[in-house]
Amino acid sequence: MENHQWKRVYISLILSGIFFILIVYAMTGMDCMSGGCAVAFTSLFLMISSFAVALLFLTYAWTMDEILSGKSLLAHWVYPAGEAQISAEREFKDYRETNRGLLFVVGGFLVIAMIIMVVFAGEDGIATAAILFGVLIIVAIVSVIAPRLEYKRALKASHEAYITDNGIIYEGSVYPFRSFLMRMDGVSYEKETAKLPPLLVFSFIQLVGLYILRPFAISIPVPPGEEEKARRIANRMSGVVEEDETTPVPSNVCNSCGAPALPGNPYCESCGVKTTSDPGAGSPVICPVCGSNLKPDAKFCGSCGYKKQ
Repeated sequence: MENHQWKRVYISLILSGIFFILIVYAMTGMDCMSGGCAVAFTSLFLMISSFAVALLFLTYAWTMDEILSGKSLLAHWVYPAGEAQISAEREFKDYRETNRGLLFVVGGFLVIAMIIMVVFAGEDGIATAAILFGVLIIVAIVSVIAPRLEYKRALKASHEAYITDNGIIYEGSVYPFRSFLMRMDGVSYEKETAKLPPLLVFSFIQLVGLYILRPFAISIPVPPGEEEKARRIANRMSGVVEEDETTPVPSNVCNSCGAPALPGNPYCESCGVKTTSDPGAGSPVICPVCGSNLKPDAKFCGSCGYKKQ
């Protein structure tokens, strides 16, 4: 699998440089009240956004290189084309709904800014409002096109999933658990339903504005026969400690203090009393009256009071 994240880093940095040039041109070659300040402000916003996106893709590229190197690999699943298409369609619908919500938030801010410019800046504010309206149109177009482009990319990508301690790769996209502007919020295992296969769901929170947090989830289908592994991965990443069924359990315990008595040790490591591990020594003593177990050093039965001979 090829790491395309580096290409996105370079493109974002080039865009950031172009917007910087626009800022310099607007401040030196345009009149501020004739739209120069609006161009400079908008270009500054886009330059900062492009640079932030470059940093985000940089963490993606580093994480993807590490995952593909095979370090701390927990699972690697490959899917047939039909199942991958169903998953891509599900992701497309979720992405489209999320973008609509973000468009209302960002569009609302831009509309408020346009109204303020028109009301308080007079004729000069109309040019600024027109530029902001153009930005709104661009944001709306991107919010509609982006999910479709992502859907087409997912169909052409390799249909596999990599899961590690640092992040996941699914349908060719990488999701670091901790990166610039994004972090993983939780992992859960969802059992099979009538409409969906068993899923390993990774929840993320991404900062898309100064105070705008966008929660989203990546649902990775679990192949048949891998359900137990998926459940263990979810428990491990959620901090749930599972009892290791392969850990040997001592078959003997000390009759005096109840501590585990390892086979072959004639004396208890906790209290020093001889244990049942020593053949013929320290064997359990039974009360001849009531049948209760007596400690080797007991003088009387704790159940019936019988005096030990």
